[in-house]
Parts: sequence; C-alpha cells; structure tokens
Amino acid sequence: MIFRFMQPVRSTALAVVGMACLAVPATAQYLGGGTKDAAEAQVADLENMRDKFVSLAEAFPEETWAWQPMEGVRSVHDVMSLIAAEGTLFPTMWGFDKAAWTADGGFGPELARLGAMGKDEVIANMERSFEHLIALVGGLTPEQRAQEVSFFGLTVDLGTAVTLMANDMHEHLGQSIAYARTNRIVPPWSRPDTEEADDDATDDDASEEGA
Repeated sequence: MIFRFMQPVRSTALAVVGMACLAVPATAQYLGGGTKDAAEAQVADLENMRDKFVSLAEAFPEETWAWQPMEGVRSVHDVMSLIAAEGTLFPTMWGFDKAAWTADGGFGPELARLGAMGKDEVIANMERSFEHLIALVGGLTPEQRAQEVSFFGLTVDLGTAVTLMANDMHEHLGQSIAYARTNRIVPPWSRPDTEEADDDATDDDASEEGA
C-alpha cells in the first residue's frame, strides 16, 4: 500500500524536474549560451533587459504612455522612467557616484526630471542608464563583488546586490509586458515576423508576467 501511494508522488516529482530541465535552455538562450561566470551572466542579463525594455518602450504609441491599469498605479511613463532612474541610482546605494546627468537628491528629483520628458527623451535616458549600469557591473573586480553593502535593509555582498537589483528590474519588465498585452501591443521579441522571435518567446513572456 505504501508503494502505491508513493508511486504517483515520484512520478509527479520526475515530471516537475523534467519541466524544469526543459526551461533551462530558454534561459541560457537569452543569455547568449556558452560558459559564463556569475559576473558575465549578470552583464548578459542586463544587456538582454536593456534590449527588451527599449524595444517595448518604443512599441507603446506615445498616446498610451499615460495609460495606467487603475488609479494610484504607475502609468507606462512612470514604469519606463523608474527603470531609467534605477540604472543610475541603485549603484549609489552601494557607494558609487551617481551618473553626471541625473538629478541631485535621489529618486524623487530624478523621477520628476524624467516625468517631465516625452517618450523619446525617456527612452534615450533609459538606454544611457543601462549602458552606465552595464559598464559598472562589468567592471567590478572580484574584490569589489565580495564587499559588503547595504541594499533595502539587507547586508549582502555586492555581487548578490546586483542579483537583487536585476530581480527588481525583471519584475518591472513583467509589469511592462502586462501593460503592453492589455493595450493589445505584442512585445517585439514575441512577434513571429521578427528575427528576435523564437521558440521560447511565449515562455519568456509568461515568466516575466508572473514576476
């Protein structure tokens, strides 16, 4: 009797493991494949997010940038501005100098600066912000990555802080995908008529939206 009860559990566990194994190639694919250490994987992830955020921001018609799913929730403009701000200001929480073009005083003034801009200016700032962040993360030495920093109330090594930052940005990418789908906008990388579209496009959208 015990064996009969355990058998389905074992089969279910194997099925879950199998599904997880199938999901791995999709993740590896958008990181460019090959062999990467933690730092290289983080840079590849940020580069991928940059490309997706920029292409998705461009896909929203400017008249939809004020759209928000409900009152009190960030609009499309707000989310894109937040990502542009995070790329330059998160590193200041780890002890790095802010980018020269950002407003003094932290997130409030910087979001106000970006909030006064139109679509094209926000996208340009987003690209510049990602380039700043990618260069900083890619230039970290092993010693710097091992240093302890404070990040949202946690004391972690800098390498872990970069991962936590990326997790936050992925959440906002999922939020942006949901905003796009609600407005009947297909993310550019999921369109079958583009070179970016591939077999894992649907899975990628689903994983981001679930964030």
